[in-house]
Amino acid sequence: MNDFLTRLIPGFIYVLLLIGSILYSQFLFVLLMFLFCLIIIFEYGKVLRNDNVHLNSIKVKNKLTEINKKNLFFYTEFTPLLFLISLFILGIIVTFNSSGLNTYFQYVIFFIVLINSFMMIGFVFKGKELFSDKRFMKTWPLIGVVGSFLLIIYSSLIYDYSQFKLFFIYYLILIWGVDSVGYFVGNNFGKNKLYESLSPNKTIEGAAGSIIFSIAYSFIISSYFNSDILFSIILCLITASFAIFGDLVQSKIKRELDIKDFGNLLKGHGGLYDRLDSIIFSFPFIYLMLTIYIYVS
Repeated sequence: MNDFLTRLIPGFIYVLLLIGSILYSQFLFVLLMFLFCLIIIFEYGKVLRNDNVHLNSIKVKNKLTEINKKNLFFYTEFTPLLFLISLFILGIIVTFNSSGLNTYFQYVIFFIVLINSFMMIGFVFKGKELFSDKRFMKTWPLIGVVGSFLLIIYSSLIYDYSQFKLFFIYYLILIWGVDSVGYFVGNNFGKNKLYESLSPNKTIEGAAGSIIFSIAYSFIISSYFNSDILFSIILCLITASFAIFGDLVQSKIKRELDIKDFGNLLKGHGGLYDRLDSIIFSFPFIYLMLTIYIYVS
């Protein structure tokens, strides 16, 4: 019971904060998304500061005998933080400029995230190490994190916010439903491991439960938004699939960094990065589907 309450209370506050910001104002939602991304960057940086392999690679590359705190900032948070702040400001300027560059700017961010995502999926299913290539810093997974949050922010600014906030709430319910149903079915009926060496608690039955839920939920989406049922099914299936992929990618990152969670901001859930992995990984593909649908229709 105590463990249940430990998870329930922070989870409730997180949901209340997210839904409340969406409904209250566009500005508050954009600000919250920016702050969430900042927190994840610093969560990740804190992990790398305790990663001896990462610290030793910095010493070797830069011929250092020791590393001070300033060095650590430049090799942990600095690059993704610079990426976030500069593209956030540039995106805001472009978005409120009537030149029409905002769409092209979003596409650039999307393709960066797309390449990053498929690289990570490839590493997962080929069984390759994410950080084996010394030419890449261990912060490279944050490219996808920053890009995904930027796409959420840009979408909320470019499209009619009264429609966007409803869509995003339905999207969150789908994500949370996929996670919850997968967890419930996996715990109670799961016998066959989905990817045991990477995520021993994930089962094929749990994944199937998530997929079935997403198909059922697609009928609600189709009815509410008066959209084509086939499109709604595809949209929900893509969301469920990439939410599952996101969880596997997250497990691989944590396994290679030798950690259980990225923090303890949300008691019983881990850090914010642990809680938002499904959204971070799935939203760019939802953005693509919606963009195609809007232009085709």
